[in-house]
Amino acid sequence: MEFLAVGYRGGSDGSLTNAGTWDYYWSSVAYTSNTTNAYRLYFSSSDLYVSNNLKQTGRSVRCVR
Repeated sequence: MEFLAVGYRGGSDGSLTNAGTWDYYWSSVAYTSNTTNAYRLYFSSSDLYVSNNLKQTGRSVRCVR
């Protein structure tokens, strides 16, 4: 199976970062310690992480039921 990572939009110019290496997604769970941040899930072909990040950075949103 081939891993196709989309990366994310970030930086001051909104450029695409980590395309082909990492996938990033927002969580629907609110990050309450800092309202400017939100939880994110990010992974590569071998690693998986959950952390928080500034809401202003572009992440994908995928509806999962």
